[in-house]
Amino acid sequence: MKNKKNILHFVFIIIFLMMILAPNVVMFFNLETTENNENRKFEKAPEFNLKNPINSMTQFKNYYTENFGLKSTLVNNYIDFKFKVLHETPMPNKVVKGLNDWYFLGNSYNNTLNNAFGNNTFNTDELQEVSKKISELKAYLNNQNIAFYIVVPPNKNSIYKEFLPFHFKVHESNLSVLKNYLKTHINFEIIDLTETLLAQKSKTQLYLKTDSHWNDFGAFIGYQETMNVINQDFNIPVVTLEDYDIQIKPVKQGDIIKMINLNIEESAATFTKKATAINPANNNNNDDEKLVMHYDSFSYTWMPFFNESFKNVNYVDNYYVSKKNIEAEKPTIVIFEIVERHIDMFLNKKSLLVN
Repeated sequence: MKNKKNILHFVFIIIFLMMILAPNVVMFFNLETTENNENRKFEKAPEFNLKNPINSMTQFKNYYTENFGLKSTLVNNYIDFKFKVLHETPMPNKVVKGLNDWYFLGNSYNNTLNNAFGNNTFNTDELQEVSKKISELKAYLNNQNIAFYIVVPPNKNSIYKEFLPFHFKVHESNLSVLKNYLKTHINFEIIDLTETLLAQKSKTQLYLKTDSHWNDFGAFIGYQETMNVINQDFNIPVVTLEDYDIQIKPVKQGDIIKMINLNIEESAATFTKKATAINPANNNNNDDEKLVMHYDSFSYTWMPFFNESFKNVNYVDNYYVSKKNIEAEKPTIVIFEIVERHIDMFLNKKSLLVN
């Protein structure tokens, strides 16, 4: 009996040692390769500097954290266990470092990471609540002969999912669930920019690597798609790429890396209106169209494009429609621009209409 216990203890020790050594063995055999079976690139190990041993140890620690073997497999299984078995948020952190120096918001910011894989969707009661609020606002604006649109730029996690350091089975997104529900139940269609941006991402970079927002190219494509939908009901001029000089320039430090105190330089496409380009709004004979846009930070990049299309634009940095202001300004179009990660704000408001 004692021998059996000793053998069992010995087996457990061997298994434990194998589990500890396995990542290091995999790492060792892949040091000379560019990629392993986890589709990750291994970097060259830093050289040890005897003159600065503390700095060398820090560099090696960072190197090991990024390159130990079976990292993706172990992390993916840990996340899967946390989510499916323990029913806990698997990645509650603020920032996720992805592949090729891409940085993403984590789940501590409106479950952005879960939303990328459709693991945090509205339930039926929430869908009914949101539908009721939007229907009320739509009915009021229609009675005022005002066209109403909700435009949703997707999260970076939704467009560049392939650069996340792990992958789940992708379910229907929160945005898709809401969009389909509103179309079916109140005949209202959200302008979802996801498919438009996915179709263009192979041609040029659309989002910043170190920031949660799109760049000028992403904003321009979003603007054009929004105007295409609006112009099914109107005839409003739209600027084109030919109206701009496009240069690659350094951009300010991204909002994501600021959260973790990193300072990483990044360059991106920057649009500058050509001096010879004509403002299409000034060339438009119809001066009656007036836009009121309720917005979040994603709109900052596309505001210059809408300013080209509309002579009269009022930007409102909240999502309450004031009846008093609407009846005083008499716009012809009201837009809610709201990024995908903020669409749950509809649940936090008693009403979208105020007096």
